[in-house]
Amino acid sequence: LGAALAIAAGAVLSYEGIHNSEAAQISRLTRRDHIRARRLASVTKPVTNPVALVPFTPTVQGQVATISIPALNVSAPVLTEGPANGQLTIPPDVHNVGWDNQTPSPGKPGVTLLAGHVNWVGQGEGALGEIGQLVPGDKVILNWQGHESTWRITTNPTLSPNTVAHPQLFTNQGRPTLALVTCGGPFREIPGVGGSYADNVIVEAQLVGR
Repeated sequence: LGAALAIAAGAVLSYEGIHNSEAAQISRLTRRDHIRARRLASVTKPVTNPVALVPFTPTVQGQVATISIPALNVSAPVLTEGPANGQLTIPPDVHNVGWDNQTPSPGKPGVTLLAGHVNWVGQGEGALGEIGQLVPGDKVILNWQGHESTWRITTNPTLSPNTVAHPQLFTNQGRPTLALVTCGGPFREIPGVGGSYADNVIVEAQLVGR
C-alpha cells in the first residue's frame, strides 16, 4: 500500500473540521448506556456462521456497507474512500464512515480499515466518535453488500499521536482484522481557521467464527 497511506504521512486521520467551544461540549454516551447495550448484546445467540446473506439497500451514494455497534447504539453507512494527495479522505458527513478501499474488504487476509470523524461543528457526534469506550468482547456487525459478518473487539482502544506511522494497519496478510479509527486526544484550536486533534483512537476486532 506504500508510505503514501501511512497515517504519519500528512496526519491522515487528523480532524480537519472546524471546531469551536460549542462543538467541544458535545456530550458523550454515558457509561451506563454502554453497559446496558453490552448486556443486551450478550444475550443474543452465538454466531455459528461467520457470514450470512441478508438484504442490503444503500441509502447514500458510494455506500458499500452498513456498520452497527450495539454497545454504542450506532448504525452508519460505510462509503468507499480512496487517497487524495497522499491522505485518506473521510466522508464529510460525520454520520458516515469511510472504508480505505486500498485495504482488503472484510473477511479477506489483512486489515480492513474504517475511519470516521469524531465530531464536526454543526453536525454533532461522529458515527465512530465513541469507539474509545469499546472494550474487548463488544460486537461490530457489518452488512457488506448483503454479506453480514459479526466481529468482536479484541483490543482496548489505543490513543496514538497522528504523526506516528502504523504499518500494521496497512497489510493484506494475516488473519482478517477490522480496524476502527477516529480522532481524539488534545484539540488545538486556531482562531478563525479551525484546528485538529493530536491523536488517533484505534480499536481492532476479529471475525467471529474464525
